[in-house]
Amino acid sequence: MIPMYRNRAVSSLFQAFGSEDRSPPADRRVATGETAMHRGETIAFAILFPLTVVVASFDVLVRLFGKLGGLLFSLPVAFLLLNVLPFIFGGRSSKTQWQLWSAGCFLWAIFHCQRSGFIGFMAYLWIAIGIMSGAAVGVMVWQRWMAISGKQGIWTRAVLLAAVHLLAVSTGFWYGWYFCLILGGAIAGFCCWMILNPSSQLLGPAYTTTDSAEILITIDDGPDPDDTPRLLDLLDHHAVKAIFFMIGDKVRKYPELAREVLRRGHEIGNHTQTHPQASFWCAGPARTRREIEECQKTIYEITGVIPVWFRAPVGHRNLFTHPVTRENGLRVMAWKRRGYDAVTRDPARVLARILPGMAGGDIVLLHEATPIAVDVLEGVLKARDAEPPSSGVWSLWG
Repeated sequence: MIPMYRNRAVSSLFQAFGSEDRSPPADRRVATGETAMHRGETIAFAILFPLTVVVASFDVLVRLFGKLGGLLFSLPVAFLLLNVLPFIFGGRSSKTQWQLWSAGCFLWAIFHCQRSGFIGFMAYLWIAIGIMSGAAVGVMVWQRWMAISGKQGIWTRAVLLAAVHLLAVSTGFWYGWYFCLILGGAIAGFCCWMILNPSSQLLGPAYTTTDSAEILITIDDGPDPDDTPRLLDLLDHHAVKAIFFMIGDKVRKYPELAREVLRRGHEIGNHTQTHPQASFWCAGPARTRREIEECQKTIYEITGVIPVWFRAPVGHRNLFTHPVTRENGLRVMAWKRRGYDAVTRDPARVLARILPGMAGGDIVLLHEATPIAVDVLEGVLKARDAEPPSSGVWSLWG
């Protein structure tokens, strides 16, 4: 899903569901604050609006003058209307104008949806566009709710969660508890999918790829007195930089290792203070804040560096992760390539999951403090050397 501000669309439909659009040449020098037209939106409306006017004109003229008169006069009348209607549907901005045109076509469709033939087809097409536009508004409202940070964001999510469960209970009183259980199960399934799917964007943005042509290596669960020095030497040998997502308690236990990671030119990310992998997904606001902020504080006190990236234990964010990370200046990172090296003890099996199809921009998840950490990283780096990236250091920033 492309954020609204990136695809330059006017209509809610293309704002929510339109793909990212290239900026016009002028915006490459000075970013405009005005909305423009998404390329796909321009093409769609440039076809649909005139076609709808032609169809509507033909329909009225056939009733007045018969089919022959409709065929003869529909195009001239439609051309005249297309020159007059922009003054009627003018509005104060181009966005308002397009919205008025869309509303007019939708109202025309409501009154003609019972017709047959091409008129009925056009009417149902505009009704479908109206329904999708309504869904797009819902998507954008959800995005704005999920973008609220801090205490306000936490309260927004808590109230929203309570509201949908109240809806399920109300359904039980009105329609029976069978429907309540169905709705409650659907809500629970949806919440679990958002939380337990590391790449889900519904709770807030989680980076799975980068804009770079390079592949980013990320290493979780350190620092580790056995693995960290060996991994650093291996990365140095291949001239690769990585992000080490560190656990606050381990940073405090092995402070010199954390400092060494930075001295070698790598980056440190926040991986919570205690790494509660079995329960972080269901943590409440207070515990979520404590895990994230204490890790931030620990890393800063030990290294003097404030992390800008956060990764949840096992990638399982909870409902309150994003308001807290935003408040602390953190962005959430997930991954694109994972070999389950924290579970599997066979490096070949791990690499078989990571390497096939690996491409520039992929974020690779690895772990230290495992028996196969060095072997897995070495396998990834050798694959990198076999097909070296297009430029310089293999890292997030290219």
